[in-house]
Amino acid sequence: MRTLKLPESITSLVEQLQVVQFTWQGISIQLPKFAVYAILPQPVFDRLVYRNGRQIALLQFGRYAIPVLDPFLADVETRPNFVIVLSHTKANRFGLYAYTAEHVESDICVPFQHGSVAKIVQAYV
Repeated sequence: MRTLKLPESITSLVEQLQVVQFTWQGISIQLPKFAVYAILPQPVFDRLVYRNGRQIALLQFGRYAIPVLDPFLADVETRPNFVIVLSHTKANRFGLYAYTAEHVESDICVPFQHGSVAKIVQAYV
């Protein structure tokens, strides 16, 4: 597996990666905490829409609509216990999207030397 060097701005701040772990359909998923914008308990969807053949939910916050996706690319059919809102950027544009979750643990730390760190942060750095 290829080694991913973390940006100096992140590694100089802490010696461990803070991780948010959530479960959906009994499967655990780990995300870097720096990518998590919010964790919302008991969300109420404003509407359900179809995009690219998938049913997704939308949460409306003022003028912003946050798409809520199933982390395994299935349709969002039931109301989850939580949604994990993630931030992403592309060039100078900022956006939010969310994943459904049954259970959330937000206080996990993994040493930077651990082999899983590169995989956890890969999509976010």
